[in-house]
Amino acid sequence: ATKVVILARNIDMAINIEDVEVESLLPDEIMKKDYGEGKSTLNRAILEDLKLLDESIMNRVKAAEADDRVLRYKFVIDRNAGTCKCSLEAVDRIDPLFRLRPNENLVAFETDRYTSSPLIVKGAAAGPDLAAAGMFADLLRLTRTFSSLQY
Repeated sequence: ATKVVILARNIDMAINIEDVEVESLLPDEIMKKDYGEGKSTLNRAILEDLKLLDESIMNRVKAAEADDRVLRYKFVIDRNAGTCKCSLEAVDRIDPLFRLRPNENLVAFETDRYTSSPLIVKGAAAGPDLAAAGMFADLLRLTRTFSSLQY
């Protein structure tokens, strides 16, 4: 959801993390459950609860496969409606996300000029090197901004 907020703000949307509609992969029962204090007990309890999710996720995977689709965690920023949403969706072969690899990110821009065929930006998912490069670029941009100020 953080990436969604960053992208939305870059297109002048006044949005906060709380404004993003997020479909959590974990049900509320797990998110709100008190697992106690002990680390090993905590790990075992969480793993047992996560096993309960296997069936529901597998049902979604099978339903998607039956329709020649795959599941992808997808976000949609709708500037006109002022909304942002992140959810697990079944996408078909026409969707650019269909062939996305686990180590990749993809952003599709549907604009007034790119309606039937969106502009696609695809690349490696941010690992430590890409995150560091992005932060360094931000620091350089800030340096240029503040060095041009007159005191």
